[in-house]
Amino acid sequence: MRSLQFLILAGFVCLPARTSTLQHLSLKDMALKSTDIVRGHVQRGKPAWHGSQIFTHYLVFVGERWKGTGGPVVDLAVQGGALDGLRQTCAGAPELADGREYVLFLWRSPSGLNLIIGLSQGLFEVNSPGEEGVQASSTEVMLNSSGAGMTAAPVRMKLADMRKYVQRVVTEGR
Repeated sequence: MRSLQFLILAGFVCLPARTSTLQHLSLKDMALKSTDIVRGHVQRGKPAWHGSQIFTHYLVFVGERWKGTGGPVVDLAVQGGALDGLRQTCAGAPELADGREYVLFLWRSPSGLNLIIGLSQGLFEVNSPGEEGVQASSTEVMLNSSGAGMTAAPVRMKLADMRKYVQRVVTEGR
């Protein structure tokens, strides 16, 4: 629970910052803490105000659902965007390419928004020729579970292996 609170805090504190500090999440951590895990194509939506922050919304057309019980389309919100003559950015928030396929580890925020867990950590681009999921690399400061700084190499994994691993972790619940 403490880790989830840290993620929420990291996600909402980063608005005025140039960099973000994130707790490193393993694939297992993300599988357990996500409310939904989906594979799908994204379509860029519109920016919208949520309180004093701008979020860019994307529609995710779900091809596979590895965790969760939602419908065939997910409304995904990513911090940052341009609206009403203002531009907001959030260090560590990913940019999704319109029409690209991704595996997304999502969590529903207390306000009801579907967000990518750990900012860019829960985003995997699908590399079609090799059917691999490639984690978005991040330049943000990462901390291990003890609070020490670390460098994390992006995860690269065959999608079939990732799916089996995630389903096993979710089923076992640990």
